[in-house]
Amino acid sequence: MEASEPSIWKQIQYSGTPIVDMHAHPAVKASLLYRFMGQRVYPSPRAFDPLAVRTNFPRLHEGGVDVLLSAIYAPEIGITNSAPPLKLLKYLTPRLWHKVYGRGYFTLANEMMDVIEKQAQDAKHEHTGAQLARFAHSISELGAILSEPGKERPVALIHSIEGGHTLEGKLSNLEALFHRGVAYMTLAHFFPNEIVNPTFPWPESLQHFTWFQDERDLTLGLTPFGEQVVERMNELGMLIDIAHCTPPARARIYDIVGNRAPLIASHVGVFDINPDPYNLKDWEMKKIAHSGGLISVIFMNYWLMPHETKRGLNFIARTIEHIVNACGIDHVGIGTDFDGFTDPPDDVKDASKLPMLTQRLLAEGFQREEIEKILGLNALRVLREGWQS
Repeated sequence: MEASEPSIWKQIQYSGTPIVDMHAHPAVKASLLYRFMGQRVYPSPRAFDPLAVRTNFPRLHEGGVDVLLSAIYAPEIGITNSAPPLKLLKYLTPRLWHKVYGRGYFTLANEMMDVIEKQAQDAKHEHTGAQLARFAHSISELGAILSEPGKERPVALIHSIEGGHTLEGKLSNLEALFHRGVAYMTLAHFFPNEIVNPTFPWPESLQHFTWFQDERDLTLGLTPFGEQVVERMNELGMLIDIAHCTPPARARIYDIVGNRAPLIASHVGVFDINPDPYNLKDWEMKKIAHSGGLISVIFMNYWLMPHETKRGLNFIARTIEHIVNACGIDHVGIGTDFDGFTDPPDDVKDASKLPMLTQRLLAEGFQREEIEKILGLNALRVLREGWQS
């Protein structure tokens, strides 16, 4: 290789092959913590910091991210029961409390979408004035953004919903979200909702002073209303995300959907590496592959590895390798969960560090064409096949 030739990982990262993050939370930081995602000034420390900002638009550009599925999470009231001191926020920050819990999850989710859309519209490149990010509300709008030339092309953002509690038990709310441009919904989250039951959500590091120790019944699955929701999502052409669902709920979803539409697991690990019910077994990954779907690897050490360490790039690579071996190169992607109040690996602490994954996959012997599929082409295929916007 000539000395002047860019290294192969840079060729991949900036070659024009789209890089897609299937699950991250810029809207949470923008809406609930009042951060402006067009600025790079907010820190992204290595230590766990719920106030950190890891997916602001400049960092997405630095990491070569072309498409990000922006997860809208309306905080569940159950969090304040899991950690009772949080109820003091009702008196310490009454305005924020009313915003979050005073008008319903569906209203809050729509307001969060309004905020992040406005920030994307207002965020400009500091030197050229070019728009840093733009929302795509349909596959055609996504294609239009990705067809724009040049390094200053805006990051394409797409709405997703995390937690079926957002529907408040109404199919009409599901339809409204779909018509607003939501590509997928994660049916479960931290607490049981009208649709489905979740796995235990809390890392051990949060379980102090009896906080975050409430258990979940893993024998419970999809509710009758949940079956209606799954069928309606199929009819609409809205992707179904099985992350956070209990194993029985996931099994029922696989049976209902079959290969009628691609299923996704937007931010998960694998059971054979870290045997937690949140993570997927090989037979489940084969079911998702049979649907034409996608398993996206979470960037959080707690779910990736059986004995947590600070540096997680090694386990991200191991998890990707396992998924490829289990169900093929066409069904693996990335879903970082950055800015979801998670603790990412120290060696991939924010979106700007994604080139480190490209380097590692090359070192592990993955071919360029395989890496391009992992980083984005698989995700784009699933969006085109499963999001009938």
